[in-house]
Amino acid sequence: MRQRARVPRSLDAAALARVPGFRHWFRYPLHAHDFRALREDGRLLGYYAAKPLYGRLDAQGRVDRNTGFDGRIAALFVPSPARSWRRARVVFARAPRARLRRAHGQRNWPLIHSTVERALRRQLQREQATPL
Repeated sequence: MRQRARVPRSLDAAALARVPGFRHWFRYPLHAHDFRALREDGRLLGYYAAKPLYGRLDAQGRVDRNTGFDGRIAALFVPSPARSWRRARVVFARAPRARLRRAHGQRNWPLIHSTVERALRRQLQREQATPL
């Protein structure tokens, strides 16, 4: 089992609110233990925290957990070297909604993490291939 990565202490959690889209998709505070390292060939590409998204909001504007997940996954990604949240961004991925929960009802974290990691690697490859 992989060990969770600790995002560097130089990143102030209070400054997360300045990342565009963060407050909308992550309505609870994130902590260092919520992040995982994204690596490729032993090289650190950055850190991410992910969560599956529910399908609807209720009449009060809160997440309606009775509707279940809609297949989208939101991830907050901060590329390495992670010295500030300035380069952080919210990234989305999609997985089969029926597979986001396991038979016993818990979230399928291995699927969630592998889906996000694939999406992040694809995006990073596209960014490297795009000429300035």
